[in-house]
Amino acid sequence: MQPSLLSPEDIQANLTAGVWSEETMLDCYRRYAREQPTALACRDAADTYSWSELDAITDRLAASLVSMGLERDSRALVQMLSSSREVVLRIALKKAGIIGAFAPMQWRRRELEYVRERIDPALVVMSPARMETEDRAWLEATLKDGSIQQSVDLDDGGGDTWVDWSAMLDGPAGSDPSVQISEREFRFDEISLLTMSSGTSGLAKLCEWPEAAQVLMGAVLAERMDVTDADDIGIFAPMTGAAGLVVWMISASVPCACTFPPSYRGPDLLDCAEKLKLTAATTVPVILARLVEESLESRDLSHLRFIRIGTGAPDMGMARDFEERTGCRVVVASGSMECTGFGHADVREDASVRLDGSVGRPLRTGQLRIEDEHGNELPPGTSGELKARGPYGSSGYWMDPAETAKVWKDGWYSTGDIGVIDDSGRLTLMGRLKFVINRSGLKILPVEVELALSADPEVVECAVVAGPDRAYGEVPIAFIQMREGSVMEDQSLSDRLREAGFPEYKIPVRFIAIDALPRISDNKIDRQALMRLAGE
Repeated sequence: MQPSLLSPEDIQANLTAGVWSEETMLDCYRRYAREQPTALACRDAADTYSWSELDAITDRLAASLVSMGLERDSRALVQMLSSSREVVLRIALKKAGIIGAFAPMQWRRRELEYVRERIDPALVVMSPARMETEDRAWLEATLKDGSIQQSVDLDDGGGDTWVDWSAMLDGPAGSDPSVQISEREFRFDEISLLTMSSGTSGLAKLCEWPEAAQVLMGAVLAERMDVTDADDIGIFAPMTGAAGLVVWMISASVPCACTFPPSYRGPDLLDCAEKLKLTAATTVPVILARLVEESLESRDLSHLRFIRIGTGAPDMGMARDFEERTGCRVVVASGSMECTGFGHADVREDASVRLDGSVGRPLRTGQLRIEDEHGNELPPGTSGELKARGPYGSSGYWMDPAETAKVWKDGWYSTGDIGVIDDSGRLTLMGRLKFVINRSGLKILPVEVELALSADPEVVECAVVAGPDRAYGEVPIAFIQMREGSVMEDQSLSDRLREAGFPEYKIPVRFIAIDALPRISDNKIDRQALMRLAGE
C-alpha cells in the first residue's frame, strides 16, 4: 500500500537525494544474520535471540501467519507488553506483508474498538486472560461475529476462537518457511506500520509509516547518538510510543542489541542496566523522575554511556542531577508520532549545551520553521507555531485524507506546539497552542510557570492548566507532585514565582497536591484530564 502524502515522483526524489534507500529493515536483519549470526539481537528475562535465531523464528512465524489465509496488506491489531516477543512479531509481520498496529497496554474497549473500526484488522494478537472482564467480552463478541479473521493468544489456552502463540512459532508443518513468505514482504516504498498518536485531543490518530522512513529514522538517530554495533540499548519505554519504537529502529541501521526490562519500576531498570552492563538506554521523563528518586550512588553504571529521554523535554534540573550522580550523559529529544525528531541533542555535546533547556537541533534531513498565526515564517528568537518536515516520519493518517490535509501542507506538519529556534538552530518548546491560558486577554505559557515551580527541590513534577473563571474566563491552576514526606505550601510556591519576577496574572490561583500526574499512552501528561479536575 502506497503512502498518502508521497507521489511516485516524491519517492524517486528521496532516492535520488540519497535520503531513502531501497534496503528494508528485513534486508538489514538478514545481512546481520549472515555476517554476525551469533551476535546478540534482543533479549528480555524470558528470551534471548541472536541475529540468526531471530531470522529463523521470524521466518517460521511469518509462514504461520501466511498459512492462516491472511491477505497481503491486511492489518493486525496487537496489544502486548514490550519484550523480545514484540520484536519477533514486528519482524514477522513485515515478512508476511501484514501491517501491524500496536496498541498501548493501557487501552481498553473504547480505544481498541475505535482502532478496529478504522483499520478493519484481519488478525488480533493479544492476551485475553489479562483483559478486564468487559473488555474480553467485547473482544470475544467481535471475534464471533466474523469481522476478524484470525486471533492469536500470546499466553496460550484462549479457547476455540484463539490460536496459541507457541504453536505459531513452529511454522506450518512440513513446509519451507521461505517458500510460504516469498513475494510477501514489504518493499521500501510501502506502508508497513501504523502507529498511534498520543490522543491528547480525543481518540488517537493512526499514523502510517513507509518502510524506508523507518530505516532512515534509525540511521539518523544512530548518527546523533553515536550508536555502534557494540551497544546494548535498554528499551526502558513501551514500543507503542516513539521513545521505545524509534530507538529499536536503530537496529536497522546498526546491528546493536536491544534489551527489555522486566518492568518500568526504578529498581528493576537500574538492576537491568547494572547487571547486564547496558551501554545505553531510552526512556521518557516520568521514568527518569523515578530513577532520580533511587540511590544512584550505590550503583555501578560506569558502562552506561547515555540515556535518551524522548517524547518531551525532561525537567533540566532532574536531567543534570541524574548525569552528575551517574556520569551517564542525558540526551533529550522531542517529537510526535507524525514527525519524530523535532529536536534532538547530540550525545557528543557538552552538558552546558546538551542540557541548556532546548531539545536540540532537528535530525539530519529534517527541517523546522516557526510561523505566526497567518502562516508567515518568523525570525530566530521569535516564538510561534512550530512546523516540521522530514522523510523519516509518518506519511499521513491512515485512510483519512481530510485530516491529513488539515495537518500537513506542502509537506510541512503543523505540530500544534509553540516553539523558538535560536540562531544556532536549536529548538526550545514552550508548550501546546491549545493549552495556552487566556486570562482576560493575557496569555500564559504553562511551561514557563512549570519550569519555575519545578526548581523547588521538593517538587517532583508539576503541571499548570487552565481552569474556568467567571470574571477572567481562564485562570492558571497548578497540580503539584511533592517528594515523599514533603508538604505542599501554597504561599511558598506563590512567593517563589513572585521572587522569580512573575507578574500576578501568571501566578496560579490554586495549587492542588496530587500523588501522580495522569498520563496518556505515550507517557505524556494528560492535560485534558487535569483541566477537567480544575473545573470541578
